[in-house]
Order: sequence, then C-alpha cells, then structure tokens
Amino acid sequence: MKKVVIGCSVLRREIEAGLEDPSDFKFNWLEDQLHNVPETLHEKVQSAIDAETGADRIYLLYGHCGQAMTGIQAKNCPVVLPKVEDCIDVLLCHNPNTAELRRTSYFVSQGWLWGEEGLGYEYDRMKEKYGEKRALRVIKAMYKNYKYLMFVKTGVEDQNVREKCAGVVEKLDLELQEPEGDVKLVIEMLNGSSDERFIVIPPGETIREEMFRP
Repeated sequence: MKKVVIGCSVLRREIEAGLEDPSDFKFNWLEDQLHNVPETLHEKVQSAIDAETGADRIYLLYGHCGQAMTGIQAKNCPVVLPKVEDCIDVLLCHNPNTAELRRTSYFVSQGWLWGEEGLGYEYDRMKEKYGEKRALRVIKAMYKNYKYLMFVKTGVEDQNVREKCAGVVEKLDLELQEPEGDVKLVIEMLNGSSDERFIVIPPGETIREEMFRP
C-alpha cells in the first residue's frame, strides 16, 4: 500500500521522530511560508495531490489553515486530514485552554521559530539588514499586541534554539511560556485512525468548509 504524506515543514521533525517506521510513507514537505497566502497554499497542495497518481491513500498534515484546504479535491485515492484549525491545534490538541491562549499569545516551536518566515529568522534578517536598534523597533511594533510567547515543547528542540528564543522574548518584553505539545493526533491518523477527529475525502470528492466544524 502506497501511503503519501503532504505536509507543512514546520511539523517535519516531530513527525519523523514520532513514527515507528517513516519509510512506510512517501513524504512531500511543503514550505511553511506558503501559509502567508492561502490561495497559493491551496494550489500547491492540490498540485501535490494531483501528482500522486499511484497513491493508495494521501494524508494532509494541514488543518483549515485560513480556508486554504477548502475545495481541495481527492483524485485517485482517499485524502485524510485532521479536523483542526491549524498546527497550533495539532500540537496542543490536549490543551483545553488553546482558544483562550490564542487571544494574547504568539506561538512558536522548533519548526516555527527559525523557519523561513519565523520570528527568530525574521529578527535575524532585519538585524543584519538594518542593525540591531532599528530591527528591534520594527519587531517590537510587529508583536506589540501579544503578551506571551508560547514556545511549544515537543521533545525535538535544540537547546541553542530555546536559548535564542529566550533572548528574543527578553528583547520584545514578552513573557515566555513553554507548554508541552505533541503530534499524537496526526500520528494516530497516519497509523490508520479515521474517527470523528479526522476528515476522510473519497476519490472525486472535495473538502467542504463545514467539514471542519464540530
């Protein structure tokens, strides 16, 4: 059985560490910055699905993602994805306070922090281009509406990244919090679960907006 995973690179480390045998799957990791334009993410995911003509099952490591998955069509095999809003819901699916935390918190993980559009990468890039003082003014303005920086710990973190995260938090006058997270939800999906926590799209059908609702 040929199983294909199409997913956001933000989750790559966690998924590869969490699977008992990653070689059971073919992986297609897409760039995390595609989330900046949901229409582009939609097109990239659909193209990746269309290219897998020999797959028996395709798993999407995405959620609603700003409506980017709405209208995605399964072609030659079923497409399965978690019934979540985004990667935050994946990593913190067991945390009952996630909805409340979204109002005041900026979320990062190992993958988010120094991805191509991550907070750490953005700060480093601006500091190199404009100097530290100007970069700090700009980055503070960008994140002024947040109170907390949530560094979601999933067990794959590099210590130096955590230390850099703490340094950025200090500069931005944010409070660092470190909730525990995991990817158990999608690991269960990849291991064959297809209960009400997941959306299963038969060949020829499309993902509809209402499928993400409880």
